[in-house]
Amino acid sequence: MTDDCPHVISAGSYLLEMLTPEETAEFRLHSAHCLQCQREIVALTPGALFLQELRADILACEQNLCDAPPLLSTVAARELRWLRDCSTA
Repeated sequence: MTDDCPHVISAGSYLLEMLTPEETAEFRLHSAHCLQCQREIVALTPGALFLQELRADILACEQNLCDAPPLLSTVAARELRWLRDCSTA
């Protein structure tokens, strides 16, 4: 797929809250009218949510709010289809 919109590469950073406040506002305004960016946001959202959950688990362990450190394999096991997809790639 060719990317006609140069902003589509910012979707992942936007979802992971890695953009500056100015970049976030600019991307939010742009993506409200750009179908390609909207599609990219939808496509990347499951992965971004997974990473946010993993980050929260790690932060909880760093603050001694959990019994055992989270393992990526433990978290990923909740989504077995991800593991299947990785093994066939």
